[in-house]
Amino acid sequence: MLDIEELENGSLVVHKNTGLRYSVVDLSDEEILLSPNSDGMQDLVVPVALFKDEFVNGDRYSAGRGRGGRSGGRGRRGGSSGPARPTPSGPKVRGRVKKLVPDRGFGFVRGDDGKEVFFHRSGLGPNDYDALSEGDLVEYVVQEGPRGPRAENVRTIAAEA
Repeated sequence: MLDIEELENGSLVVHKNTGLRYSVVDLSDEEILLSPNSDGMQDLVVPVALFKDEFVNGDRYSAGRGRGGRSGGRGRRGGSSGPARPTPSGPKVRGRVKKLVPDRGFGFVRGDDGKEVFFHRSGLGPNDYDALSEGDLVEYVVQEGPRGPRAENVRTIAAEA
């Protein structure tokens, strides 16, 4: 678990699941503003409790080194030879994006079974989140997260005729 007291503006942190690197921009008692070190991605606001569970100090984390050449990390790209992180396992669920909060990086999906599940952009590919809109038909895998069920690998699917 990451010690918040060690952080200051400009600290480098890494998301444990995706390997994406971020710089800390602003700290508060409730949220942390992160700026991605990858082009084409938006800033990310993360609640402190979630941040502690899902991020590690970038100066002490080197799981991405030695793989993938000079890609600058373990970001998920279509042509990579190995997965950036374990693919969520379990049955795929279909549903619709009920609510999307683009400036905060999360949303909720309602499955065909009527259950609503939280999802965060960190559980999607970098371009997958930006392509989502409320009402989109999606497919996803439900995983148990630190705060309960969470949708991972949320992907838009074509509506069946």
